[in-house]
Amino acid sequence: MIRPDFNLQEAPRIVDDLRYEELVAMIEAIGDPDIDEDLGFYYIELIELNLPGAEVSDLIFWPQEWFQDKAMREVDMEADEIANYILSWTGKHLPGAEAVELPKIPESKQAKRR
Repeated sequence: MIRPDFNLQEAPRIVDDLRYEELVAMIEAIGDPDIDEDLGFYYIELIELNLPGAEVSDLIFWPQEWFQDKAMREVDMEADEIANYILSWTGKHLPGAEAVELPKIPESKQAKRR
């Protein structure tokens, strides 16, 4: 569930107590084709602000770009998988997140990080 105090009338902000479930819910909302475009952009900005370097829109809409791997164009990831890649990539942990073993992020993506 996404907390109701995330308000489009205000700029996205740092959320000190952001939870894993909220991240997953925002990712689900962003990927929903029926979401209000402004709300989707708000959630993207909120995630990027709280998890810098996540490149969340690339990971959701253009995973082949995020992974630097054309084969990823054909892969459909669930919101929790996307959330786990974001957390792994940014080195962050959110309350409620489980420790998971993810496939290795390709070297081409790692080189971009440096």
